[in-house]
Amino acid sequence: MTRERDLLERDAAVLSDAMKIRFFPFVMETQEGATLTGGEGDTLIDFTASWAVANTGYRHPLVRERLAAQLDRATANSVLSVPHEPVITLAERLCDLLDAEFETKVWFGHSGSEAGELISKALPAAGNGDTVVTFEGSYHGITAGAATISGHSALAGFDADTVVTLPFPNRYRARLDGIDEAELTRRALASVESALRDHDVAGVVTEPLQSDGGILVPPDRFLEGLSKLCTEYGAYLVVDEVKAGLGRTGELFAHQHADVEPDAVVIGKPLGSGLPISAVVGRADIVDFEPAGHMMTTAAAPLPVAAAHATLDVIEDEGLTERARRLGARLRASLADLAEESPVVGDVRGRGLMQGVELVSAEGHAPDSELAAKTCLWARKHGLAVFYVGMDSNVLELTPPLTISETELDRGCELLAAAIADARTKTLDPELLERYAGW
Repeated sequence: MTRERDLLERDAAVLSDAMKIRFFPFVMETQEGATLTGGEGDTLIDFTASWAVANTGYRHPLVRERLAAQLDRATANSVLSVPHEPVITLAERLCDLLDAEFETKVWFGHSGSEAGELISKALPAAGNGDTVVTFEGSYHGITAGAATISGHSALAGFDADTVVTLPFPNRYRARLDGIDEAELTRRALASVESALRDHDVAGVVTEPLQSDGGILVPPDRFLEGLSKLCTEYGAYLVVDEVKAGLGRTGELFAHQHADVEPDAVVIGKPLGSGLPISAVVGRADIVDFEPAGHMMTTAAAPLPVAAAHATLDVIEDEGLTERARRLGARLRASLADLAEESPVVGDVRGRGLMQGVELVSAEGHAPDSELAAKTCLWARKHGLAVFYVGMDSNVLELTPPLTISETELDRGCELLAAAIADARTKTLDPELLERYAGW
């Protein structure tokens, strides 16, 4: 028995299935830049960045340096009761980055789920109504409140009478139905206005680019129209940038591709380059909704805050936002070639280094979730790590570290093409496919 096989069996025996979404057999031993090395010495080019966490790449030298320095100063502190200057400075930096025209404050947590939970509490408490509008396919967190304001099929069963879930405009499916983008935007905004008119809405929560819903980029003027409606009806607009933010799409925040000023922005995964930290940056009346109303003892502890400062420095000093824009165009060109050659690539979409490849049946455009699962397994065999998302579990999510080299990016695309081809023509052990069925 190999060491990897032994570790996978031990993992299956003792780690809860409630904390797993597995796509292929692999046990990570070390990380470097944009690669993962397993216990058997095999290396994968990583097109996942650990679910869009590692924007600065794995073990970035500056992040490591700052963490080592922080270990010499302080490691445990609860900002709930004792202020710590680096936390204050980080909050000031985030407020400056949002650059809003209103009084802004910052709440800190450990995860996107905790941040989504804050929004689920704060909107009804601070807003002019008791209802939250959200969208199908949205994923704002796994905790109860965050799941309630989400619209993803993986979170079915968390419905609430005070949450209205509306269709998110899908440009690919609209094209197949003969609906142009202007009409798609009009229909989507009409459904939002109807909800605002018929309900006592405190706020609208959206992703500027849906991630787990299938890498869905909204049509032109949708976000602007959404913002205008929120202003007209006195509702807050909250934008969830947990996966799309901090440079990934070619703008520092993905909502900056549109001309909008949200009332609050949710920041998560990449802020700490792998250490647990999240934030909600927004109107003071939202994040101040209730004294001691949403607090975590170890949120914004010294080590994650040191990592966050380093992360923001790397993004700025190394021009990672512009790099994501440039490499994103290179990735998109490779994927466009793949779509031309493969009858099962129905659509390629995204922004910057956040791209989606929708896999469909060769005859027609029916979502093919089994093909996506097989592709992830074959990709691992070829030396590439890739996951899939989507309401139909058929969209490959490509979110490599923003520091990935052009050589690694190009090679990863070659491996992806080979994996899709093998998934179409070669067989896999059914037990393997069942064990690594993803979500």
